[in-house]
Amino acid sequence: MIFVIKKKVVKKLKEFKENYSYVRFYNGQDPIIYLNLKHKTKVRTYLNLFFRIREVYKEPIVIEFSFLRMIFLSRWFRDLDYIYFSKPFAKLNKAKIFSHNKNADFKVNYNFKKVYSSLDFNKNVLPYIMHPNNYLSKDLQIMEKKVGILMSGNFDKKIYDTNIISENFGMMNRWNIYQEILKHNALLSVNGTDLLENLDSGKFKSKFVLMKWQTGAIPIEKWRGYLSSADFIFCAPGMTMPMCHNVLEAISVGVIPILNYSNWLNPSLENGINCLEYSNSNDIKEVIDQALSLSEEKKRVLRENILDYYKKYYDLYDFKTTSSNELIVLNENISDLI
Repeated sequence: MIFVIKKKVVKKLKEFKENYSYVRFYNGQDPIIYLNLKHKTKVRTYLNLFFRIREVYKEPIVIEFSFLRMIFLSRWFRDLDYIYFSKPFAKLNKAKIFSHNKNADFKVNYNFKKVYSSLDFNKNVLPYIMHPNNYLSKDLQIMEKKVGILMSGNFDKKIYDTNIISENFGMMNRWNIYQEILKHNALLSVNGTDLLENLDSGKFKSKFVLMKWQTGAIPIEKWRGYLSSADFIFCAPGMTMPMCHNVLEAISVGVIPILNYSNWLNPSLENGINCLEYSNSNDIKEVIDQALSLSEEKKRVLRENILDYYKKYYDLYDFKTTSSNELIVLNENISDLI
């Protein structure tokens, strides 16, 4: 874990040096959307709010300033020209306030346990986002199905072979899942170049295609397009929590998820209706065999169901019609999750 923390700190300091000149402070008089989140809030949590708020409100988004926020968020000022920091002691014309405070228009909290402890839909939960770059890349081509099961990601033992997932959430971690997948006879390990160059060959249609970032992945701006060529995506938990953005990228383009954290989505996914589930090492071989043997008609139904699910619950979030004094956001801090 110390290795991971050090790596993240070095990355953020490098990003800050490259991007601090893009940071803006709000000087205008027009109404703004004000984010005053004092809690230890992850960058991805801010980005989730930025993208979702921008879909509904067109006012500038102004963030309560601190030097640490500048370090962690500076990279995004380059790409998101509608975000600002507040100037200390400046008076702002606040159209809407997102805060942990009781008097906020949207009182933000991180009680995401309401989601994964219930099968029911909770309308006050902000949908989790895909990888942020997917909201910056507008061109997307949906491809013909040419891959059976696709799995892509980081499988670094130092990062994913920990007890965080098993002890806190009672499920297999990514490293252990990866070890089981390596045993399957339908497995093909490829890099991004292999997949792109041989996609039309037909060699992947009945296979489990594993693509490790360490051997070369597809650039994120092209990823969802090529992901759409798969019937299924095999999902594994993230480093500190089960939810991982790849499941959302997949369902947004009609790729059926195979996962062990269906109850982390809001509402829960349903096995055999809009996903396939596994829970232990014995399940992994069985669910892979099941997916690769499904009829085209059954896959079509699952695909239509998961697309409908995405459009209904994850595509947009309308603050105006679902407004409440409570807005539940998935924050990746482990203390907010366990």
